[in-house]
Amino acid sequence: MYVPEHFGYPPEELDALLARVRIADLVTVGPQGPEATVLPFVFRPDEGEHGVLRAHLSRVNDQWRHAGPALVVVHGPDGYVDPSDVPSPHAVPTWNYITVHVRGRLVAHDDPRWVRRAMVELVAAQASDFDFDTLSPRMLDGLVRSAVGVEVIVESIVGKAKMSQNRSSTDIAGIADSWSRRVEDPQQVFAGRCPAEGIGYLRNESLAHAIARERATEEIRERK
Repeated sequence: MYVPEHFGYPPEELDALLARVRIADLVTVGPQGPEATVLPFVFRPDEGEHGVLRAHLSRVNDQWRHAGPALVVVHGPDGYVDPSDVPSPHAVPTWNYITVHVRGRLVAHDDPRWVRRAMVELVAAQASDFDFDTLSPRMLDGLVRSAVGVEVIVESIVGKAKMSQNRSSTDIAGIADSWSRRVEDPQQVFAGRCPAEGIGYLRNESLAHAIARERATEEIRERK
């Protein structure tokens, strides 16, 4: 993934983002070429060298057979930036987003006990009080055997936050304010996901980045 330096997502915050965003695109390459499936995952950063992602696939989905290199694309908050959101003149439409690419090795677990543990773990991560033991033995057995567990042994994690860091602090504040107005006004439509988190990133990380850059530029100008 192409990541300009100013759009790099803080490495120390990647684990927290993966823990919050529990659904992603699993991408592998099979005999027919690239394939992708949207899957809920559980991330365990303390297992293996870089952590593991655990999930399960329907048994009829042959992607579980694609053992080997895998890419997991995690989508964080995103949103459309209209030129009217930007105080500076001559702005053009763009899209802000946060994404994480996790690369690793896909391992399949065709073991009912492993699959059940993975299902229990996934539901527990949602703070749900659902208990699989409330299902009849026949229903539970059918559910577990209809799936195959998959695990991505993580080898690298790269995050990207294209969140207007290349704009001025005034522009970033203006974009955040415009997003807030669209979210709060029921007659307007916010084109994007997780606007509250996106607005928070703009008002904190993006704004801090722009202010630091502007101060550094001003210091250089004063030395001349």
